[in-house]
Amino acid sequence: MPSRSISAAYLGQAADLAGNPGQLAAYDSTGHCVVLAGPGSGKTKTLVLKLARILAEDVRAPRGAACITYSQECARELTRRLEGLGLREASNLFIGTVHGFCLRHLLMPYGRLADLPLPFPLTMATQRQSEALFKRSGDRLFGVNHPWKSIDLGRHRRSVLDRTADDWEAEAELAAWTVAYEAELRRTGLIDFDDLIVFGQQLIAEHDWVLPLVQAKFPVLAVDEYQDLGVALDRIVRRLAFEGDVRLFAVGDPDQSIYGFTGADGGLLTDLAERGDVERVQLQLNYRSAARIVSASEMALGETRGYQASDQARQAVIAFVPCDGGLEGQAAHAVAEIIPVALASKPGRSLGDIAVLYKDFRAGNIVADAATAAGYDYVRIDTAAPYRKVALTSWIEDCAAWCAGGWREARPQLRGLLDRWHGFRRTRVRDQQAREEARRLTALLWSLRDDEAPARGFVAAMRAGLLDALMATEPGLADQREQVDRMTEALAVGGALAELDMASLGGRDGSPLHLNLLTLHSAKGCEYDVVIMVGLDLGSLPWLNESPTKLRESRRLFYVGLTRARDEVHMLYSGFVDTPRGRMYRGRSPFLNELEQRMAEAGTT
Repeated sequence: MPSRSISAAYLGQAADLAGNPGQLAAYDSTGHCVVLAGPGSGKTKTLVLKLARILAEDVRAPRGAACITYSQECARELTRRLEGLGLREASNLFIGTVHGFCLRHLLMPYGRLADLPLPFPLTMATQRQSEALFKRSGDRLFGVNHPWKSIDLGRHRRSVLDRTADDWEAEAELAAWTVAYEAELRRTGLIDFDDLIVFGQQLIAEHDWVLPLVQAKFPVLAVDEYQDLGVALDRIVRRLAFEGDVRLFAVGDPDQSIYGFTGADGGLLTDLAERGDVERVQLQLNYRSAARIVSASEMALGETRGYQASDQARQAVIAFVPCDGGLEGQAAHAVAEIIPVALASKPGRSLGDIAVLYKDFRAGNIVADAATAAGYDYVRIDTAAPYRKVALTSWIEDCAAWCAGGWREARPQLRGLLDRWHGFRRTRVRDQQAREEARRLTALLWSLRDDEAPARGFVAAMRAGLLDALMATEPGLADQREQVDRMTEALAVGGALAELDMASLGGRDGSPLHLNLLTLHSAKGCEYDVVIMVGLDLGSLPWLNESPTKLRESRRLFYVGLTRARDEVHMLYSGFVDTPRGRMYRGRSPFLNELEQRMAEAGTT
């Protein structure tokens, strides 16, 4: 029988699905199922309730389910939602990134048995080590000023898995660089994140005996944001599902596939959904955005999807805003004109309900300077952020949230924080040691409760109390320790986050008192009352002379930005972009021209 210890809290929420045929069909599916979920369609709720039902009704412990996604933040959100239903990551429930799944449940238990050409024990390269090896191997091959970037190499390694001469011929230089870089990694006894997926795929593809072992532990595999995951994961999933008898539940949206530069391919999800042995479910009801924004988003996409707003009466603002002065002028207008009006237009609205979205960190610098000059506190998420989101830094942030008042409402839950702590260890510790560590961690967190204490003191106390000892004894955490060090540096006096308190550190992925500054890529999965998009000029979004494939992805990026908004979208442009060669007057983004024309034709301007 399935486990009776699973909380039945999901049953109450499942009753809410009755009014949504798509969600109900996904919830009731019994075989392989692909859910194509439009923006704001409640796909995370559907996925979480489905997992709860599977664990309660379909599988019997110690067997369970694995739920994988691409980013640490997606995994974090899933963990929070499942905790709300009384479910936490355990031996029969994995919630994490595809990298974590490949490491913990493929390479660590089976990689040595399969004689994979990897250095055991597996030690992850830090970001600095990877960058140094990227540069060293590239310089040796092409000279100091070679045109290739690490992102090109990463995309190639994730996309070209059949490493024969014929397959590599189209990108011979990147193929040669791959060989040289991976040789440098092995000489230093290291692997990197891409190795986890590449060799995880090789293990599944070449060793039939692994399939029943994975199926015995995880008879159900759920995949979130499938469109963000490239060819390696797609091969892993198809092999497990269609040859290994693992039941698949995949959720995603090809229209939100915006990571082509990493090797992601939304077409893989479309192909999967069209298989005859897969049930295809579409979620078309948008609970986030007002009807006018839902309609405009389809016009921006240029394709009809049949999406409808759950609230047809709610009013919306869609504004095309010309600004003098380029990005600086747009940022200045946003903070001086748009944000104050938006804050005053709805009772209870705060800075955390507003987001400014931009193309890259350079634009983010300009927006951040304008926000600082206007006296707005902000949270910034882009490649210029002081540290990367990894499992350890996200755990520290969640501990801060608990200590800064979350303990009163169990948000997040202490038991979940303890379980995640134990999960950082590669090897299982004795029960007595695990209980002692849990007691010490509980006592430490209890002693650090304070709603307004500086974040730097909290992180220092966490490191001195337990974290540094853990990181010193777990070589597999070297790459994550680097990000914890960067967090510490950013919080130090004079650092980029020196003024952050514990509550704000705990809300780094969304604080009600901080304006949100994000790249368009980072904004996917987020939602705000008011969205301000800057830099919507030809030469920025899209770039000049983009290939048809890249132009389609740029359009999807614009679509993602537009669909983050509940009530208001402000689209700012100047008609020119500033480049190293001077100011280029190319006009505003053609995406704006098309959208405004289609809205006028539909009578919705």
